[in-house]
Amino acid sequence: MSSFRRQWLWPIILSLSTLLGLLAGLIGEGGIWWALCWLTLALPLVMIACHLTATR
Repeated sequence: MSSFRRQWLWPIILSLSTLLGLLAGLIGEGGIWWALCWLTLALPLVMIACHLTATR
């Protein structure tokens, strides 16, 4: 794997997840859209929590 891909893979995934969550929250009228919004916006927080618990 190239150094660029290794360095930027997760930030790109997390930013796309956040963008998808924000769009789902703005476009959606409820139901599956709200669930998609919550899940995709929670993903960066889960990754932060996993990283903090793994490094201690």
